[in-house]
Amino acid sequence: MALKYGFSIRGFFASIFRLFMELPTDVPGLFETGLTQNTVASWMSILSNTELPQQCLLKKMAFYKVTNKKEHEFILFYFHHWEPSEPATAVLVVDRTVDPNTTARAVQDGQLSQPGLAARAARSSGIISPSASPISAYDAVVTIPNESSITPFLKHRYHSYHQLLTLDFSAASLHPSATEISILLSVISRHAPKYDLYQTQCFWYASTIWEATTRLFPGCQEMVHNNGRSTYLGLKVGIADSAEDVCREYRAEWSCVQHKAEQEREAEEATRRQLRLEGRAEGHAEGHAEGHAEGRAEGRAEGRAEGRAEAQARIDQLLMRLAQLECPGPSLE
Repeated sequence: MALKYGFSIRGFFASIFRLFMELPTDVPGLFETGLTQNTVASWMSILSNTELPQQCLLKKMAFYKVTNKKEHEFILFYFHHWEPSEPATAVLVVDRTVDPNTTARAVQDGQLSQPGLAARAARSSGIISPSASPISAYDAVVTIPNESSITPFLKHRYHSYHQLLTLDFSAASLHPSATEISILLSVISRHAPKYDLYQTQCFWYASTIWEATTRLFPGCQEMVHNNGRSTYLGLKVGIADSAEDVCREYRAEWSCVQHKAEQEREAEEATRRQLRLEGRAEGHAEGHAEGHAEGRAEGRAEGRAEGRAEAQARIDQLLMRLAQLECPGPSLE
């Protein structure tokens, strides 16, 4: 029953139920206990340990921009649980920052002059002073297994931000799996492993993820919420145009993954066939052995029975002759 101000009893109890509903924790890297953070390479490795991520399909992406002076950009992925009856959604926050370890070394070597830069780099990519050479990037995946926890996390990490774009995957669109997205992110990270202020910074990483996904998995619906993508202080930031190269590298990588999976399936099937043949041979051998054992047992039983019957017949004959001897013949008088 709907009440005034849009309140409904059914909605109230549904929200209470959701608070106490146990969330699934059966897919490491997606649905697990608590918040986790991994590098893109580590996250792909975690997902490769099970086949369940291949069944967790992407339902939505969102492109965000931090609204403070850093103007950092990052991507959110929303994945369905592999079990259709399970309503849980895993949310991933993906972004590029500078590697705090290599940044600290660069400061020591005099390549970067800003004091405290290494500590700030560990928290946000931001815009940093140019270095003599690009430094290593840190491409991270933060997994949030509860969709309701995403806003508190983003506020804590980025403070102020707004949504620029969303990408919805309808029933008619091609839904990539978590496994496919992990490979795509890894390909992008390997394509440009260095953080270059003018070419491959956080703006490049987020934009390349977005462009490559829309090209590789067509049919999704893009909606623009705010302008300002790949800009800093209102000016367009130069980024490398890598989407086409990344798509080509992804297709080659995905082909290798599928080929390897097919080889593993064929090897597993060959092993099963061999085990069936060996089991059948062992069964035949055991059957022959059991048949011989049963035959010997039956032969012994039959032999004993025949022996007892023959002995009894012999005894009966002897008793009959004895009875004839004891019985007097007819008188001759």
